[in-house]
Amino acid sequence: MNKKLIIFLILIVIMGLFSFFRKDKNEDPKKNEIILGMVLLEDSKSMDITAIVSELKNKWKLKIGDSEISNDVSVLTIDKYQVGISSMNMPIPGKEVEEASSYNYYWENGKTESAKHKGHVIVSILNGGTDLIKENLLFNKIISSILNNSKSIGVYIGGRSLLLSKEFYQRNLDDFSENDLPINNLIYFGIRKEANKNSVYTYGLKDFRKTEMEIIESSHNLDELIEMMYNLTSYVLENDVNLKDGETIGMSETQKLSIKLSPGKFLEGKTLKIEY
Repeated sequence: MNKKLIIFLILIVIMGLFSFFRKDKNEDPKKNEIILGMVLLEDSKSMDITAIVSELKNKWKLKIGDSEISNDVSVLTIDKYQVGISSMNMPIPGKEVEEASSYNYYWENGKTESAKHKGHVIVSILNGGTDLIKENLLFNKIISSILNNSKSIGVYIGGRSLLLSKEFYQRNLDDFSENDLPINNLIYFGIRKEANKNSVYTYGLKDFRKTEMEIIESSHNLDELIEMMYNLTSYVLENDVNLKDGETIGMSETQKLSIKLSPGKFLEGKTLKIEY
């Protein structure tokens, strides 16, 4: 195993053990969740950690406290969060990026372009879980700064099935806020076409402690379905809404779409079926 990867994993383990031993019995078990993603590098040695830290301070106005910084492995203290950044001088192992490129339709040439990566940067927030929206926006700011200060191609977030080009990821961060989230950087929308019927589902809402949603076998076209699911997802996350079985929802005063909780068709566990 790569030496830098061993060091980085040790840092994660140390953080986890430290958090475990200092836990109060009454502490919320949902704290200290890890947010993890990777930046694909065309040049494996191109990341400039000094420029990244400068951008985090000057562009994003983030306060960075005690930190260990190098172009190989860094642990930054940002606000109350411990952020790990590790540059790996090798492609992401296995075929998971290639597989992800086959179903991430927002990156038209994703398979060809992502295959050019020679290295990657592992990025993590090690002690998330207290404010999921704030933490994911912080994560986006860190990723964006790495993209701007390296010869990078795109972003891979395996836990959410996301593989996005650098340009698409950055474009989603134009004028975003907690009330206008960069949804396509946070949630994957899966699509299916069967017997002249179309379906769409979310993948990643569980990371925000929300129930995944599905629209099954709809007569609407895929663009309409994706737009509807995007709007529903925005509403749920931006307003911290927990939809429930038997309720209705709509994007206008007159629209009423029924909601049913049942075993998922395209996802494991129960999902909310939106009738549209």
